Amino acid sequence: MASSSSTTRSFFRPVARAWRRYLELLEEKPLITKCASAGTIAVAGDVIAQRIDRTPEHPDWDPQRTLRLGTYATLIATPLAHGWYKVMDKRLGAGMDMTTSLKKVATDQLLAAAPFTTLFFVCNSAMEGCSADEVKMRLQTNLWPTLCANWAIWPAALAINFRYVPLKLRILTLSVLGLGWGAYLSLVQHRQHKHTNEHPHMPDPYPAESLPVPIYPPGNVKEEL
Repeated sequence: MASSSSTTRSFFRPVARAWRRYLELLEEKPLITKCASAGTIAVAGDVIAQRIDRTPEHPDWDPQRTLRLGTYATLIATPLAHGWYKVMDKRLGAGMDMTTSLKKVATDQLLAAAPFTTLFFVCNSAMEGCSADEVKMRLQTNLWPTLCANWAIWPAALAINFRYVPLKLRILTLSVLGLGWGAYLSLVQHRQHKHTNEHPHMPDPYPAESLPVPIYPPGNVKEEL
C-alpha cells in the first residue's frame, strides 16, 4: 500500500511542477503563454477532427490543415480574446459576482460572437486559398447555423467561467472547453472545402445534413500585455 502511494506521488510530482511553472509564466508573459497553450489545444482539436472525419478516400492526416487551425488560434484568436476581455474588465468591472458575470456574457455574445465567428471563416478560408466569392459563399451558408450553435452552447460555459474561474486562467479554461468546439469547426471548414472542390457549382456546398461550429470563444484577461 505504501509503495502504491509513493508511486502516485512520483507520478503527480512532475505534473504539479509543470502546473506551477505554467502559472508563473502566466504572470511573467501572459499573452505569449496563452497564445502557446491555445495554439496547442487547437492543434489537438484538429487532430481529433481529422480522425473523426477520416474516410477511405482521405485516410491520411493533413498537416497543413492542422497548421492553419493552430496558426489562427495562436496569432489571431487568442490575442483578440486577450484584448477584448481586457476591455470588458475595464468597462464592466473585473469582479466575479453574478451580476458582472452575466453582463459580460451578454456583452460577449451580442457584440463579439458574430464578428469573431466571421473572422474565423474568413481567415481560415483565405489560408486555404479560397477566392473572395468562395469566402462569401461559406459565410452565407455557415455563419448563421454556427452562431445558433454558439448561442446554444457557450453562454452557460461563459457564465461559469466568469463567475468561478480566476481571471488569469479563463482563456485556458475556455480553450480546454473549446477542444470539442474546435474539432467541430475544423470539420465545418474541411467538409465545406471538399464540397466546394468536388462540386464547384453547388448552390449549397454545405448542406444542413452534414452540419457538424467557433473556435476559442475568448476568455477573460486582466493582465497587461
